[in-house]
Amino acid sequence: MATSDSYSNFSVWLELQRRNEIGGDRAVNRIPLFITEINIITTKTVPTIPVPFKAVFTGESETLAFDMGIAQKSISLTGVLLNQRVSKDSGENDGSPKERILSPFEMAQLIHSYVDSSAAQDDQSMNKLIILMPSRIDTNFEYHTAGDETKDISELPLIPFTFKNRRYDERFKRVFNDLVDNVTDNSLVNLQETETSLFADVSSADELSGMSGFIRSFNTTFAGEQGNTVPFTLEFEVARVLSENPINSL
Repeated sequence: MATSDSYSNFSVWLELQRRNEIGGDRAVNRIPLFITEINIITTKTVPTIPVPFKAVFTGESETLAFDMGIAQKSISLTGVLLNQRVSKDSGENDGSPKERILSPFEMAQLIHSYVDSSAAQDDQSMNKLIILMPSRIDTNFEYHTAGDETKDISELPLIPFTFKNRRYDERFKRVFNDLVDNVTDNSLVNLQETETSLFADVSSADELSGMSGFIRSFNTTFAGEQGNTVPFTLEFEVARVLSENPINSL
């Protein structure tokens, strides 16, 4: 029987909203995914206005673009579901998660039911996607350790994929924060600096940063000739989900 235990170094997880409250080891309230392909799409929206009569006077037309920092970010995942071990903790068992192996068909049903749920359900809402990738450079644009510039990809530390910038690239943000700090002691308008941990080695960490958002679509295929696996595709959109659980005290 092929199980997820055969792939001990998972690099992609869907995280349940309940983990924000409970925490736990790396597997708790996360759905591990065996991925064969990841497509990351960033679509930028820039309003434009053509300049009238520009070509009449200069022989060349011109368009003005207003870059207002608007972009849509989405992740497309392709993979297979196996007989997978899942660790769930709803907070009702004194911190003792239930670990069970689900068939690939049960995995498909489980994720479909979660996608069909809402942000009001902490034990069903998958509001974070975690993708770990090899890294040579830390937040200060320095090598993590000596020799990282020549190490094989498989030997490099892992960091989460995010759309954040390294602190080295955030000169504007750092200058703005210094300016505000000189005016007020505890200003609420400070731009939040990138966490160093976003670009630090998380190879052995349990708490992992990821991309917040929601699953826009989840597609699975049940085929007789593939009885031990279920192929799937998943579309995840990066966003700040505003819905809060109105019954989280229940």
